[in-house]
Amino acid sequence: MKKTVSLLLIAALLCLALAGCGNSSASTGEPASLSFSDATSIDAIQALNGKTVTIVGYMATLSPISGKYMYLMNMPYQSCPFCVPNTAQLANTMAVYAPNGKTFQFTDQAVRVTGKMETGDFTDEFGYTYNYRISDATCEEIDLATVSENYKLWQAIASDGIVAEVNSMFDYLHFICCWPTYQSSYVDEDGNEITFFLYAGDVEQYLADDGLYGYADKAASDYFPGLVARVTAISGTELNDLVEIINDAKSVEVYARSELDSGHYTYDETADQFTLNNQEDLYNQWLAVYTRFSEWLAKWEL
Repeated sequence: MKKTVSLLLIAALLCLALAGCGNSSASTGEPASLSFSDATSIDAIQALNGKTVTIVGYMATLSPISGKYMYLMNMPYQSCPFCVPNTAQLANTMAVYAPNGKTFQFTDQAVRVTGKMETGDFTDEFGYTYNYRISDATCEEIDLATVSENYKLWQAIASDGIVAEVNSMFDYLHFICCWPTYQSSYVDEDGNEITFFLYAGDVEQYLADDGLYGYADKAASDYFPGLVARVTAISGTELNDLVEIINDAKSVEVYARSELDSGHYTYDETADQFTLNNQEDLYNQWLAVYTRFSEWLAKWEL
């Protein structure tokens, strides 16, 4: 399914995708320390352009086989980078490039990356886009026990895979809240690709589709309770904030599904596109709970 990219969404959430800055040690010549949890402004990242920075994280397993660059994440065992839903904009993930002629050897251990901050508009071979990257970088494995007191709980969360599933859940939630902005396509008898905005009937089909591009699993009544059960199985007390996020996401889903089922939308024949009657409210409710998840995800630091 082809999806339109919401510039407003990228602008609103870009600061959450950026890693923040620790104390810069310009006076001592030491690298500036970066942190995934220090949500900061674009201006703060741009201030580091051309400067040496260092950060600790994990290599995503989808990092290119060539080793010319990697995706650095704050959680281990993630198969692919996190993106702002409905975009290819990296979120809670850093692209890190090796010097020319050098490569990174994949490891599932925690690593410390040191390199030069670059800002700009970048698109890599996988189609991911980002506004900054670390280049000319070196990478070394570190002993996790020396840098994090919460690493046992952290490893338990990551190895369960619940973080990736919750991130996928937000993609589904965005679809339910903003489906009139989504596009699909088909090839006509002359071989031309015809693109069109989704109809309400198309949405129902996606909700019933248990294939690769369908949402039948997430639209099922036991989906959100299942997520909560997985979280509480990891810890019955220390992950209450994530449980609250999932439950609030479920409330947004109920609202969005009721809008769809009640036909609270209008059709513009000229544009051949539907509009939800409460589109702005639906989007804002989705954004509020997704922002909380981004902040929760970013807090897990080495």
